[in-house]
Amino acid sequence: MDVLYLFRVLLKRKWIIIGAAIIAIAVAYFLTSKQPKFYRSTAQISTGFAVTDEIKVNNENFSMFDADTKFNNAIVTWNSPTVLSLISYNLILHDLNNASPFRVLNAEKRKSQLFREINIPDAQKVYQQKLESMSVLTSFNPEQKKLLEYLGLYGYDYKNIGKTLYIARMPNTDYIQIDCVTENPELSAYIVNTAFQQFLRYYKNVRSNRSQESIDTLQSLLDKKKQDLDAKNALLRQNGSVDISQENSSTLDLIMSLETTLTDTKSKLTSQQFSLQRVNQKLAALTGGKKGGGTGTSSTKNDELVILRRAVGEAYTAYVNGGSSDPALLKKYNQLNAEYQAKVNEIQTASPENTEAAPESSRSSLLDQKADLELNIQASNSNISAIQEKINSLKAALTKDAGKSTVLEGLLKDAEVANKEYQAAKQKYNDAMDINTSSVNNFRQVLMAQPAIEPEPSKRILMVGMAGASAMIFTILIIVVLATLDSSIKTPIIFSKMVDLKLISMVNLMNLKNKTLREITTILETTPDALNNKRHNIFREALRKLRHEVESSGKKIFLFASTKKGEGKTTLIEALSYSMSLSKKKILIIDTNFCNPDLTSRLHADPILEKIHPDRTSSRALIDQIKEAAKDIGVGYVSVIGAEGGDYTPSEILPRENILHHLHTLTTEFDFIFLEGPPLNDFSDARELVQYVDGVIAVFSATHIIKQVDKDSIDFFKGLNGKFCGAVLNMVDPENVNVT
Repeated sequence: MDVLYLFRVLLKRKWIIIGAAIIAIAVAYFLTSKQPKFYRSTAQISTGFAVTDEIKVNNENFSMFDADTKFNNAIVTWNSPTVLSLISYNLILHDLNNASPFRVLNAEKRKSQLFREINIPDAQKVYQQKLESMSVLTSFNPEQKKLLEYLGLYGYDYKNIGKTLYIARMPNTDYIQIDCVTENPELSAYIVNTAFQQFLRYYKNVRSNRSQESIDTLQSLLDKKKQDLDAKNALLRQNGSVDISQENSSTLDLIMSLETTLTDTKSKLTSQQFSLQRVNQKLAALTGGKKGGGTGTSSTKNDELVILRRAVGEAYTAYVNGGSSDPALLKKYNQLNAEYQAKVNEIQTASPENTEAAPESSRSSLLDQKADLELNIQASNSNISAIQEKINSLKAALTKDAGKSTVLEGLLKDAEVANKEYQAAKQKYNDAMDINTSSVNNFRQVLMAQPAIEPEPSKRILMVGMAGASAMIFTILIIVVLATLDSSIKTPIIFSKMVDLKLISMVNLMNLKNKTLREITTILETTPDALNNKRHNIFREALRKLRHEVESSGKKIFLFASTKKGEGKTTLIEALSYSMSLSKKKILIIDTNFCNPDLTSRLHADPILEKIHPDRTSSRALIDQIKEAAKDIGVGYVSVIGAEGGDYTPSEILPRENILHHLHTLTTEFDFIFLEGPPLNDFSDARELVQYVDGVIAVFSATHIIKQVDKDSIDFFKGLNGKFCGAVLNMVDPENVNVT
């Protein structure tokens, strides 16, 4: 669809569009003239959901996602039927108990069957009971259903309350804003403040119930964990409360200590054996001397030294065999060892053993050393045997306790796990008790709702404007849709797309009610109506263009044909004839449209075509015969031959040698001969007439739609080859004449 054409269509119907908008504005203005005034009240509630500076009673981390969830939960709770119903009960009790109610039922509602059936005192008791118990009326109960409908009479049912309340989070803040718009400013403020109070009651109740349920669950879990822990500890006591792992660790430490002592004793034994071997070598090296020499005093001291040495060895052996843990044995060993060392020092001090000592004295000293070494070796062997026996005994005891240690270790692990679970459950229970005891409630009404002083700004102007704009847009859409659905060939561009024939002229539509076609075509007249003058000029110029195409074609005889009836061939032939008469061209019009001889009736011609028998004696005689038969339409240059018309074709009604065979002879007298044929879609006359003419001009109406049958006729025009002169788009809207 051509955009320029749509614009012209809309421009042509601008008064329809403007009129529709004006009517819509007037209707909207009238309907909103009695629009009631509304008053808004607002309250702001601090939630504490989105701030982190409050005193915390637990270790809960702050999360923006959790805060958004809490905001959404609070708003959903606010808009829940329970909270809205509690507000409804407050409102109805206020109006029933107060001398100045917010709303008063009109006479029509007071006459209703429902109002008469309600017992006001009983209804007040039920509303009060539901308000205190925070429960809602149910429609399953017939009596409560009536009470719900009674709330609807006042407009206090939860659906209407929900429509007046607007609850939302203020962007990027910790606040929730509550707005209420009603026809009464005091009612708006009362609803907002009551909404917060009832929400807080319901929220605390739900929160308390949930907390108690959670605490009971945690208490049950804590008791079970305590029972499990007691059972594990009892089983551990039955299997022995000694820490086997600690006892085994002490035994291993003692074994390691004894093995270290054993290693040291063996090293000492080896050293003593080497020392004894050296002493024996020295004794073997001595020659001469007395055996067993020495004074009586020296022999006595040596005997005492040997006795002390033996006592020291026995004390050490007793100490080791006693488990190395008896302090009395250790004290005895240390005392004897000290006496032994003192005796050794005394003997060494009293002996005159210098560089000049006798060989006998050296031998005696070596014998003493030998005796000491042998005694020490014997003591070391005894100690090694005792230590080895003690180690073997401890290792056997350790192996015996290995199985018992495994069982106790499993019991200890079970008891440890049970204790950890009990402590975790106890911590959760304590945290829950702390939160429940603290009774955290972060909701605070920081802005109380007040009755509005002025009503809300009226949207009347906006509504009126939107009504006018909507009507205008709707009208434009209807016009555009109708223009789009209109598939008539109304513009040249549409004609070229749908018909695809050479267009030689466009003739605009003219109103012939006040003027004749001859006057419009031949008389140049100016009137005060500029639009009418413009239309006449366009019409005349279109005819002049068509006249030029006909004159410059080089053809004399033309058949005007169309695809269907009502295309305007008769009017076009008449107007073209008048236009050509202005250029002093002689025109002969022959009405060959037997099915509808409009030319004959409109031009008042004699219906003699079927009766003419051409005079073939000479060309002049034929011309004189036709001139005599034809009728001058009054302009001196245009003659017409009419036909009676009927249900027949030219070949059926005309003589064998009819006038149509001699049309070229008549061109010596007439400049152009015009024939009108019937519609191609319905009759075959035009197809028979093509053989008698030089050119064919197709006439199409801009108001008609091209159908499949028209396309067949258009193909006939295209098949005429050189005889087809072009098409004329007739009855074009003057505004579309220049649309290309």
